[in-house]
Amino acid sequence: MEELQEILSAMAGQRDKVKDTRELLLDMAERIAKSVSKEFSCRPEEVAILLLSADGRHLRFVAPRRLAPLGSIPTTKRDSIAVSVLSRRTGDVNNSVPMVKHVSFFETIKLKDKPPAPIQKMVSTPILFGGQPIGVAQVSRKGETAREAGPDFTSADLADAQRIFDAVAPYLHAARPADF
Repeated sequence: MEELQEILSAMAGQRDKVKDTRELLLDMAERIAKSVSKEFSCRPEEVAILLLSADGRHLRFVAPRRLAPLGSIPTTKRDSIAVSVLSRRTGDVNNSVPMVKHVSFFETIKLKDKPPAPIQKMVSTPILFGGQPIGVAQVSRKGETAREAGPDFTSADLADAQRIFDAVAPYLHAARPADF
């Protein structure tokens, strides 16, 4: 974690020197997703990072990178797991995602060469900076069945996710473009 924080600090320090601050943010989010995926024994594309727009009206993907240009989730969307976590400011463990009404459009986006498998299990945590929510992180396990997706998430996994995203929140906040 310390190594990741050093890299993110160096990257955030380049914000005023880069031409495209949005690309810098996406690069940082990609590094975070890779690190988190190792921590949770999942694939990087199973880690989603959504940041609150500058006007506070949308959650926008910064990871997986391929989802970044595809749209956003309005913070008024009641059936969004991410919006619920953001508004409550508390994390959530859900080991039966298909049973919960949620925004599933983004699950259908092909991120690799094979058709996407549905999310079966997910741990979601708010990303807080200075006590205020700036986004949501979700670590998922995908598969055609819950068994195929792998082990259930636990409350310890939620605590680990919160710890990780508390540590990286200052860097995401620093790199977020003013017009995001």
